[in-house]
Amino acid sequence: MNRAKPERRHEGRGTQYPRPFRFGPNLFIAQTQPGFEPVAWSEIEFRVPSAHEYARRVVPDRAGMCIFGAPRAEALRNLRCCEDVFALAGCRFNLDEGASALDQIRAAAREAPFVEQALSARVSFQPGARAGRRLRFRVIARQSGDHEYRRIDLKRAIEHGIIERGDHTWRLDEDAADVEFWITQIGAELLIAVRLSDERMRHREYKTAHRPGSLRPAIAASMAWLSEPRDDDVVLDPFCGAGTVLIERAHLGRYRNLIGSDRDPAAIRAASENVGPRYKPIELRGDWDAATIPLADASVTKIVTNLPWGIKHGSHAENRRHYRDWIAEMNRVLAPGGRMVLLTSEWRLMRDLADRGAVAVEKMLRVTILGIAASVYVCGKAPARG
Repeated sequence: MNRAKPERRHEGRGTQYPRPFRFGPNLFIAQTQPGFEPVAWSEIEFRVPSAHEYARRVVPDRAGMCIFGAPRAEALRNLRCCEDVFALAGCRFNLDEGASALDQIRAAAREAPFVEQALSARVSFQPGARAGRRLRFRVIARQSGDHEYRRIDLKRAIEHGIIERGDHTWRLDEDAADVEFWITQIGAELLIAVRLSDERMRHREYKTAHRPGSLRPAIAASMAWLSEPRDDDVVLDPFCGAGTVLIERAHLGRYRNLIGSDRDPAAIRAASENVGPRYKPIELRGDWDAATIPLADASVTKIVTNLPWGIKHGSHAENRRHYRDWIAEMNRVLAPGGRMVLLTSEWRLMRDLADRGAVAVEKMLRVTILGIAASVYVCGKAPARG
């Protein structure tokens, strides 16, 4: 297992630099919401045993990135714990700190050594993707750190560099691009990548009905992955909303039963529409209270759920009243050796419950979801209290 080493921060004239990694051919980026990079890598490592992780990066509040090597792009098409996949086409470390860095950035785009390989990976990942000598492109740029130039200046430097390349006839077209170049600058490091995936990886075709606060599919998949799926799983989501967690668990492998409940009738209607006739068996109930779940003791093996945060639904005051009862009831129906995966931003409530022994937290991931800080708690069954 080739785990990335923790990044070391180097101080230099007020700027922090991520630790460089070995740049070369056949490198890819799996993009997540910040904090989910280790889950994305766990899935990649399982599905692509020959893959090797080289680094992780975070654009604060925007994206987490797992940088890894793999022999073939098509092996990455079935990943579910990331929102996008990119082929790394160019890289530059130790950029100048002043405006002169724009010349280096332009040259890095012009001379990026693996653009052709990235375009081939794109066709392998998306059969039917447009290839050929004449290609329209657009650039998506993002920056982290203090710089003497703007993000739009970074974007324009990359655009000029790509147009100056001699490998294709490149034409800038923001509205009808064949190829997307995603540029990430973190401190003095520049990553130039070609997007392989399209909106279907991020949004999923099954999700036709949406609810406020509904989980992004890759986050739901990551939570289901953390539950360590087994063929004999009986999975409960007592706050199932639009059913995203249950459907993503169905995609991760066989199971015995999936059970979802929600007191909001509109949520159950949305879940029923998303589930449709394809995912069976899934049982959806709109008349269950999460504090009094009508299931026998120790009757489910996994509980995976997005708890109310008190932002889109409910309030912090309501959560203070109900979290203890909800957690106690979930612990009651969880079988010995079972696992709970809980997502919430109510970290103080969870800390208090853990301190009292009401929840047995085995692992916690600090994450950011659309700019909001939250945590994923992976829990075992708490011991019975006398």
